[in-house]
Amino acid sequence: MNLAKNSLWLLLARIGAQGMAALFTILLARRLGSAGFGEYALIAAIIFIGNMLTTFGTDMSIIREIASHDDLSLLPASLSIQLVLSLLFILVIWFDASLLPHQGTDGILALRVYSFVLIPLSFFTVFSSALRGKQLIAAYAWLNLIGSFLQLAIIWFFLRAGERLVTLAILLLFSQALITLVGALICSFTIQGFWRDWVFTIKDVPKLIKVSAPLALLALIAMVYQKSSVILLSIISGPVLTGWFSVAQRSVEATKTAHAAVLTALYPAMAQNKKETFHLSWMFLLLGAGIGAITLSVLATPLTLILFGSEYEASVPALQILAWVLIPYTISTFLTLKFVASNQETPVLRASLVSLAILAVSSIWWIPRAGLSGASSSVLIAESTQAGLLFLQWRARYEFSELLREA
Repeated sequence: MNLAKNSLWLLLARIGAQGMAALFTILLARRLGSAGFGEYALIAAIIFIGNMLTTFGTDMSIIREIASHDDLSLLPASLSIQLVLSLLFILVIWFDASLLPHQGTDGILALRVYSFVLIPLSFFTVFSSALRGKQLIAAYAWLNLIGSFLQLAIIWFFLRAGERLVTLAILLLFSQALITLVGALICSFTIQGFWRDWVFTIKDVPKLIKVSAPLALLALIAMVYQKSSVILLSIISGPVLTGWFSVAQRSVEATKTAHAAVLTALYPAMAQNKKETFHLSWMFLLLGAGIGAITLSVLATPLTLILFGSEYEASVPALQILAWVLIPYTISTFLTLKFVASNQETPVLRASLVSLAILAVSSIWWIPRAGLSGASSSVLIAESTQAGLLFLQWRARYEFSELLREA
């Protein structure tokens, strides 16, 4: 009952947040143009990977710790790790951003400015992880909804057509700082004695690093895997093709609203009850993925033209292919959470490395020959491979555990 309630809260919030995220994407795509949006997509991909790298898996670790033992003592250690890694990543960006191909002076400066968003994101990750670990899903849902609204409102009123990417970076940095402040206030009001437990102990840092290292590796591989197509397209083909692909990819992301809501609520529940199968939730998610894939593939042309305009019509074939990623994505994400909640990261690591290698090799070979279709097909093949490998490993472990119980 609690899982269903949490999933419903998250679903309602995700619908609102994803609706505003869709408007945000449409707004940027139309005001920046395909080339400008392609440059922004590369910047966002780099910062997205940087955020996962600097989080170092500590978010999943503290969610698991809070859900299992109601222990908030590791929050200061998590924040300190993230802040140190964020500062290091920012230094790398400032010194090496000029090495990126197909990026103008404005794009490089925008990346350098936007890299500072990792600092408020470190605080935001700690606050949101505390809410999820405590299973205060309504508060977590409101935090995401308010965050999406603030970001959209700031961009809507202050970003004009043809504006420089540096202006966009400053606005996004400011909006994330406000969202982080909201997160701090929500935690203060919803978690009793939240700040009282903030006692930094240096011995907690190596302890948390050791526990989080496998999760950090998994998160980094997953994020590189998720954003590698955008990065490779930008390097091989330039910003225009990257902009078209990003529009198709963002459209598919918007259809994952219900899945993201249920899966976000499932992880703490899995950590609490490791023997529960959650088969009903899995079947519901797979059914929704199938319906979403068919709908998105059939309506790809009118959706693209209505939402983004004729400038992005070339992204339709990519959207029709990427729509079918929803099915293997559902399998992969569910089984990944199941393995991680049970402290079994190795199967996920194996599947992730294999699928990342397949994605990289097929993209490098296929993008110069087939452009957007090659990039999209590479993603579908890699995602299907990952889902298949995870399923085989889960089935083998499940059958083995059944044999042990019978013995």
